Amino acid sequence: MTTTPPVDGRSALRAERRRAILDAARTLATEHGPDGFTVEQVAAVAGVSRRTVFNHVAGLDQLLVAVCEQILAEATVALLGEVERRTADLPSGAAGGRAALDAMAEATRVVDLPTAIATIHRLLGCPEIGDERAQRISRTAFDHVGGRLRAQLVHRAPGLDPVDLELDLALLFSGIVTIAGLWLEQHPDLAPDVPAGARTDWDALLDRVLERLRPGAHRAEPPGSPTAP
Repeated sequence: MTTTPPVDGRSALRAERRRAILDAARTLATEHGPDGFTVEQVAAVAGVSRRTVFNHVAGLDQLLVAVCEQILAEATVALLGEVERRTADLPSGAAGGRAALDAMAEATRVVDLPTAIATIHRLLGCPEIGDERAQRISRTAFDHVGGRLRAQLVHRAPGLDPVDLELDLALLFSGIVTIAGLWLEQHPDLAPDVPAGARTDWDALLDRVLERLRPGAHRAEPPGSPTAP
C-alpha cells in the first residue's frame, strides 16, 4: 500500500502568499509601470501585510525580478521539457556532453521567448534601450533561468565538461539578452501577442546566436586551408 506524503501546511501557505504577492505586483506594474506603485499597494492587492511582502523580497526591484521570472516560467518549463526530450538518449563520454549542449541550444528555437520578452518589456514600462535598471532586472531573471537549465544539464549529462557548460550558458543567455534589446529596438511597441513578422525577425537573430555556439564557429582556419578566406 502506498501513502501520500503529508503536505507541509506552512510551506504551502508561504507559496500561496508568494504567488499572491507576485500576481499583485504584476498587475500593478502592468497598469502603472515599474515605478507607479508601492509595497503597501502590493500588500493591499495581495491581501497580506507589508511585513509579509518584505519576508519574501527585499524591495521593489527584487520583486520585479521575481515577477519577470514568473513571466519566464512558462517558457522555462517548455525549455526544460524540450531539453529533457532531446537528451533522453545521449552517447557516452565527451560526445554526450557536446550533444547535451547542442540540445540546449536547439531547444531555444521551439520555446516562446518572444512573448515572454515582450511581456517583460511592457511590465518594465517599455524602457529605452540601455536603461541600466531594466537591463539589471531582466538579466537577473534570465540568470536564474540559466541556473535551472545548468542543474538539468548536469543531471542529464554528468560527464559534461564544466568549463564548456559555463561558457555555453554564458554565451547563450548573454546572446539572448543582447538580441532581445536589438529586437525590441526594431519593434518598440510590441504587445504580448507578438505578430508573425516580429517572430520571424526574432528567429533570424536567434539563429545568429546559435551559429556562434556551434563547435569551431570562432576557430580561425590556418592560412592556405581550403576554407580560409
